[in-house]
Amino acid sequence: MPIHLIWGDDEAARSRAVEALVNSQVDPSWQSINLSRLDGADSSQALQALEEARTPPFGGGDRLVLLQRSPFCNACPSDLADRFDNALDLIPDTSHLVLCNPAKPDGRLRTTKALQKRIKAKQAAEQSFQLP
Repeated sequence: MPIHLIWGDDEAARSRAVEALVNSQVDPSWQSINLSRLDGADSSQALQALEEARTPPFGGGDRLVLLQRSPFCNACPSDLADRFDNALDLIPDTSHLVLCNPAKPDGRLRTTKALQKRIKAKQAAEQSFQLP
């Protein structure tokens, strides 16, 4: 599954889930090239994440693009949403786009609806980590 949605206010559990995904998908000897950690608070980094996710990995293992504070789950501008919709089908099976967000995704956004549709079709994965 090339798209992973990880959300919730338990930051420690989110971090453990991300590190487990990195360790299982990215070859340690190619990690400096095939692992990108970006911040979605900056829209240019969100666009960069979409571009890097479409790039196949170098060497062994898979490519993983981690986007912290993903804008695609809450308050996504329409031009960014358009690019997100176009990029979803172009992500190869050997690349993983990991969208992390501390808040629950806004179900009214079309980007969230597109993600939920893929999750139901088993083309994406979702994990939530809520504090008690």
